[in-house]
Amino acid sequence: MRLYRKQKDFTNIRIVFIILISVCMISACGDTSKQTFIEGELSDIYISPIDYREMKLIPSGQFEMGNSDTDSGDPDELPVHTVSLEAFYIDIHEVTNSQYQQFVISTGYSTPPLWHDSKFNKPDSPVVNVSWNDAVAYANWAKKRLPTEAEWEYAARGGLIGKVYSTSNIITHEDANFGGIEGKDIWKWTAPVGSFPPNGYGLYDMIGNVWEWCFDEYNGGFYESSPKHNPKFGRNKAPENENFRILRGGGWGGSEEDLRVSDRWYHLSSGSTIGFRCVKDIDSMN
Repeated sequence: MRLYRKQKDFTNIRIVFIILISVCMISACGDTSKQTFIEGELSDIYISPIDYREMKLIPSGQFEMGNSDTDSGDPDELPVHTVSLEAFYIDIHEVTNSQYQQFVISTGYSTPPLWHDSKFNKPDSPVVNVSWNDAVAYANWAKKRLPTEAEWEYAARGGLIGKVYSTSNIITHEDANFGGIEGKDIWKWTAPVGSFPPNGYGLYDMIGNVWEWCFDEYNGGFYESSPKHNPKFGRNKAPENENFRILRGGGWGGSEEDLRVSDRWYHLSSGSTIGFRCVKDIDSMN
């Protein structure tokens, strides 16, 4: 009887030990896409399990949105106004041709018009000539979304206050790919993503290379009545002939003026200077 009790006790101890080991292994070795929360804190980098893109955590906070430089800019960049945002993740790079190809293969979605143009179809160059609806379709597939205009500008500023460009008050071809060829900018068309230094948040090509789609519909007077917290403007879906959506950042054929971090442009369709990157909400990762 005593021997049986000892064997039973030993068996119970062994079961508890196996359970504890299993829990530890699951916690440490689970799907890396789930390793977002580390001891109650957010991981700085998140790797999407669908398109395998590295995404950077942009902390919650507030900033002054709009153009504070009185020597440049357009009326729709005013007034400068305070905006507060929740934390979110954003793609470190623009979506490339190779990543967009994964989406096409997985879904059967149509390829972009310039897919076979050797000037624009390098695997590590940003996909171009994609419409806003194309970008939304990709984002939905990747379980992400397009950034709001406010999120885009907040991320592009890289933590700096009141600067004209993403990293300073001046811009040269050492900093970004835009109109012409000079210095580090050796590309007449699109450059491979990550060819220029990142901004303060570690994001590449937030200015130059390609204009980037945002969620918002264009409203030239929106800043005058913009909500302070998490502002955005527009319908989730709009008729094709009304779907004027915001573009930010400037492209390979643009001027220094286009690359200003507060500059706003909009488009109805697309072109060879237009691409995108995505963001992901924190609460969608639980």
